[in-house]
Amino acid sequence: MNTKIVQTRFGGPEVLELIDQAPPTPDALAGDEVLVRVAFAGVNPIDVMTRTGGGMAAAGVISLPFTPGWDLAGTVEAVGIQVNTLSVGDRVFGMARFPREGAAYAQYAIVPAVDLAPTPDALTDAAAAALPLAAMTAWQAFADTTHLAKGQRVLVTGAGGGVGHLAVQIAHHLGATVTAVAGAAKHDWLRGLGADRTVDYTDPAALAALAAEPIDVALDLVGGGTGRQALAATRPGGVLIALTGAVDDLRAAAEAAGVRVATTAVRTERAWLDRITRLAAAKALVPEVAEVLDLADAAQAHRLIETGHVQGKIVLRA
Repeated sequence: MNTKIVQTRFGGPEVLELIDQAPPTPDALAGDEVLVRVAFAGVNPIDVMTRTGGGMAAAGVISLPFTPGWDLAGTVEAVGIQVNTLSVGDRVFGMARFPREGAAYAQYAIVPAVDLAPTPDALTDAAAAALPLAAMTAWQAFADTTHLAKGQRVLVTGAGGGVGHLAVQIAHHLGATVTAVAGAAKHDWLRGLGADRTVDYTDPAALAALAAEPIDVALDLVGGGTGRQALAATRPGGVLIALTGAVDDLRAAAEAAGVRVATTAVRTERAWLDRITRLAAAKALVPEVAEVLDLADAAQAHRLIETGHVQGKIVLRA
């Protein structure tokens, strides 16, 4: 059977239902598609937003009924006739069809081959499922939205979360001096990932002191008061990057301060997937899996995400 999560209405975590269906068969594949036996599916904040009717649902991309999830890792079960980059039995991972329905919260998924990469030996399947969307968001911020240069000062707020802890590693890899804003309990861990300086987000004096060493590029993953502190810390001529929709209330202040405001909204981009794959293979990018839950516990995974305090990523065992 193909056990999967389906939602037929928007709402709280309780709308996520576990059902059984017949698994897809190879003859269901288009020529450029791959059938993946999913080992793990990654859980991201965009999954939670879309479940409630926001995110991709609000954008009109997703309609009901809907199987959530875009990040996955597993094994190739069958390939379409046009696929020559992957073979049956290969370990693969990727971000399926984003922003359209990826249906990753399932035991089987049909995925375009271009959305998948061979899983590096350095990654377990659980770690691989934690990587694509968050890592490509961070890579886009530093290599596409802006072009981070060696020696620049970078600030990452929400550094202990899914995107944040990978952003710290990517900025460090690119040669930046990294300041990570997160709860004090995560500081030692973040320094181990490459942060040069850590700041407790609950300490107003420490946040205010950020402006003493002006930042070239700030990646704000929190918004609100923390976003305003990130803006205050960014030098004139610098860049403040935030997730789409999170900077509207900062634009006027940023313009007055001479700071460019940019947004990042991840998309399926083969070059980005290849780059994060190489970084993971070299162990320069190591996703933190905070918790592994069963597919049946998808609602609990969403509740944990909604707390805003997960260290790294949550994945679902399919």
